[in-house]
Formats: sequence, C-alpha cells, structure tokens
Amino acid sequence: MELAIINQPVSLDQGRYLLFLDILGFSKMVETKTTPEIYAVIDDALKSFGRWEKLNGSFKTIYFSDTFIFYQASEGYGSWAFLDIYAISGMILSALLAKEIPARGVISFGEFEVKLDTTGFTQVYFGKALIEAYKAEQLEKWIGITILPSAWNPYEAENPGTIDAFAYEKVWLRRNDDTLLLNPFVKLKGWYLSSLIGEVDKPYSKWDMPEFPNDILGFKFIRDQADAYAAINDFFSPAAIKYHMTIRFLESILGDQLYKWGVEISRPGNF
Repeated sequence: MELAIINQPVSLDQGRYLLFLDILGFSKMVETKTTPEIYAVIDDALKSFGRWEKLNGSFKTIYFSDTFIFYQASEGYGSWAFLDIYAISGMILSALLAKEIPARGVISFGEFEVKLDTTGFTQVYFGKALIEAYKAEQLEKWIGITILPSAWNPYEAENPGTIDAFAYEKVWLRRNDDTLLLNPFVKLKGWYLSSLIGEVDKPYSKWDMPEFPNDILGFKFIRDQADAYAAINDFFSPAAIKYHMTIRFLESILGDQLYKWGVEISRPGNF
C-alpha cells in the first residue's frame, strides 16, 4: 500500500518534532551476524537514545527492526523543541558512529499520534510527520541527519535569519532544496580552540566524556570505512558511495584546518 502525504498543514499547537533514524546495512547484519551480536548493536543504539531521554525528559523513543523514532512527548511547537531535537540528534549520531553503527536520519515536524489502543496493551503510532521523514530518508545517499523545512520553518518564522546564521557557524549546510544537512561534529570547533590554549588533555578518550571521545571515534569510523573502500578502488557501490559522500560533506563543513585536526587527534597514539 502506497503511503501518501496529504498537503494539509498541521497547526503548530498540534504538531510534534521527531527524528526518524535507520541503522544502515541492518539486513546484511542479520544475515551474517549471530543473534547475540545483533542484539548488542541494538542495545548499544538504544542506550544512546535512552541517555538523552533521561537527561532531557521531553522526548521518547520507539524502536522496531532497524528503525528508531525519537519524538517530542508533548504536542505543540516550541523553539526549545527544535533546538533540543537537532542538538540531541547530532550527539546520538556521533555516539552511534563511535560504536561503528552507521545510521541515517531525518528530522520533521507535524502530526504524529502516539497512543494505546482500546485494549490498553498495544501502542499505536502514525502521522504525516512520520511519513514525510520516512520518504525523505529513503532518498538520501549518505550517513548523517537532514532537517526538513517542516522542522526549521517554524523556528525561522519566530527567529528570522537564524537558520542562515547557524549555517554560517557550520551547524549545518543548507542544500538547494532547503534541506539542512546537520553537522554531527559541530562541537569539534570549540574543542579545537580549547586545544590551542592547552586546555584539552590526553588521553583524549577520557576528556569531556562521552561527547569528545564519541566525536573522535565517530569521525575516525567514517574515515576508516571510506579509506577501506578506496583501497579496493570502490567508489561507486551503494555502500561505498555513502561513506565517500559523507567524507565530502565533512571536508566541506569542517573546513581544511578543523578536518586535519580531527585526523590528527583520532590517531591511536593520541587517543
């Protein structure tokens, strides 16, 4: 059955923010890994979501197969919800990559219903925001998180000019279709500036845990995978393209100096 989006905008006080996120390569994992190995991957991923559920308290997680939905618990737009979901989503992706779990996600805003059925035993969830995010995620060919106009337009309307201001600060790149490509390693800039004045201590694996080690390991994982495909001259298989496109994105958004620093600090001797 074809899923369709009905182009009827939801009122801001009835919508929710959500992150729709898929583990990439999950089917192959199920075919080639043992049940305990697969469970360990899922459990690691759920821990990343669960940490932010506890720290933030305003979002909840739904999981099934290779998909996670991290959604705003209460209905209604709030600038706090936009700021929280994009920041938390970036840190969740960084944590997954640090555990060598490639993932791709989309943030949307709109109608999303979550409730129990009349028996009180089964959770029911559906909505246009979920369908929009699912369809958008299927079109992407990289490893990362995109933010749809449905998610950022309400914030921009309330705070004119801030979306482009954040793009200038490399929080995201704004694509020609007005989709935002989120920088999962945005905090590297602050840490780099701290390192210049000697405030970042080795071993890096112990400094400002868990965000700093996650960013280093996540960055290293993407580079290692891209290098492995390049070593066998694979630049065009579907799996290889995801990593090569992600490297091009990171080179662009981090810039030459910060990208090189990321390479240096992720060397085993420094970590």
